[in-house]
Amino acid sequence: MWITLLLVFIFYFLDQLTKYLAQVHTPNNITAIPHFLTLDLHYNTGMAWSLFDDSTWLLVIISVVASVVLIYFCLKNDWKKAPLPALGLTMALGGCLGNLFDRAISITPLSQYRRGVVDMISFEPLNWISNLISGNDFPTFNLADTFLVIGLILFAVDLIFFAEKRQKNNEEATS
Repeated sequence: MWITLLLVFIFYFLDQLTKYLAQVHTPNNITAIPHFLTLDLHYNTGMAWSLFDDSTWLLVIISVVASVVLIYFCLKNDWKKAPLPALGLTMALGGCLGNLFDRAISITPLSQYRRGVVDMISFEPLNWISNLISGNDFPTFNLADTFLVIGLILFAVDLIFFAEKRQKNNEEATS
């Protein structure tokens, strides 16, 4: 459990630190790595692709429910027996909490500091692919989004490829 708490804190802290630095020190549209990575500050009041734009209360509720579900599964998971889903769930929780904090701040009197979820990463290869498919750039995102997506991918990979074998091994060990 301690490793989960520590990693959730680290993922959350890194997300909030990068958002703070983006707000304080980053003028818009800095090319960090030409043709690959651009830093471009945006405040997102919805989700990716402007879904549920200006539905902050709904997204806060969804984020709280998702956080509670992730906390439950994080506490149930055993790092020694299943490190991949434990890491995935921990990353997802850190990301979920990072964006929840931004959304919660944006509906309080402190909203002058956070007008929505702070997004700043623009990944040019994703823009190229998205433009081919839809004619639009890929949404700008943040570390919380990255942790959430990678975490859920790790969890899904474990569920698809390793969970059944692990369960069979556990059943054989207890028989």
